[in-house]
Amino acid sequence: MTYYYYLASDIKLPSGIYSKSGFINLNGSKIALDQTLDLTESDEKVDGFDYPVQIEIVYGLCDPETLEAYDDFGLPLLHKYILDVCSYYKTCTIQIAHILNTHRHPLKIVERRKLLLNQLSNSKQLVLHLGELLTIKKIPEF
Repeated sequence: MTYYYYLASDIKLPSGIYSKSGFINLNGSKIALDQTLDLTESDEKVDGFDYPVQIEIVYGLCDPETLEAYDDFGLPLLHKYILDVCSYYKTCTIQIAHILNTHRHPLKIVERRKLLLNQLSNSKQLVLHLGELLTIKKIPEF
């Protein structure tokens, strides 16, 4: 059993090792991976997403029972990543779900939540219950 954060979107989501300064080029360089986010490409099929899953974060970002963050950098880095990626688009939608991958049961969404990007002010808003899907929409300003 492994807990995942899955990301889907109507835009192309970049993958790789993400840090406070953005994506890290791993071509022979030594870096401390303990304060990075590993955004791995995925084509996992999950019932309940409106868009194709593109990214997986293995082991998730928070404890599924206590909802405590596993570390001090994962959720803030995901928050920064979402803001960075969305900044290039006038409109876009990103969906994030916290799911248990057991290979014995189908992956599915059991609860949904919605948020506008301009309301995403805190990384703690990205803490998700097991089976919860958060849809973040960026709409143009009037």
